[in-house]
Amino acid sequence: FSGHVTHDSGKTLARYVRCVRRGPTDVAVPRLTRTEPVGGYPVVADVVTGLVWQGCPADLTGASCAYGTIAVRTWQAALDWCEDSTWAGFSDWYLPNVGELRSIVDDGRSSAPYIDSTAFPATPGNYFWSSSSHAGDVSGAWGGAFLDGAVHRYGKTGTLYVRCARRGP
Repeated sequence: FSGHVTHDSGKTLARYVRCVRRGPTDVAVPRLTRTEPVGGYPVVADVVTGLVWQGCPADLTGASCAYGTIAVRTWQAALDWCEDSTWAGFSDWYLPNVGELRSIVDDGRSSAPYIDSTAFPATPGNYFWSSSSHAGDVSGAWGGAFLDGAVHRYGKTGTLYVRCARRGP
């Protein structure tokens, strides 16, 4: 088992299956809530995971993330950027682990980007860094894509997009 989450396994291939059942949900409470505690610096609260996300990818600001130029960073620079961030007046941001990053992938969408674009506008479909190093090769870390929902290993000296998280509220 490599840890990859991918979409390229055909439906005719035999695979192991684990069934799950969702409990009742309160439809009156939305899963993701976008607010702007500081003008131009939106955050998105996730009631399922308890995480709060930066509402824009790194280097974009504004209510709809229309200001700035989106940037990519190496893995270490992504870790540092999140740790040093004071987005929306908070100083406890961190680069999410691969499970946390994967939690905001919206597998119910029929086209990219596979993320709630109302909660997370201006999110490119490409890969974002996670803080999770690859267990078999520490020169690599996991990145998650909103292009197809896949998770892959990338060399830490490569560059990917960044979005930080913090524990809510």
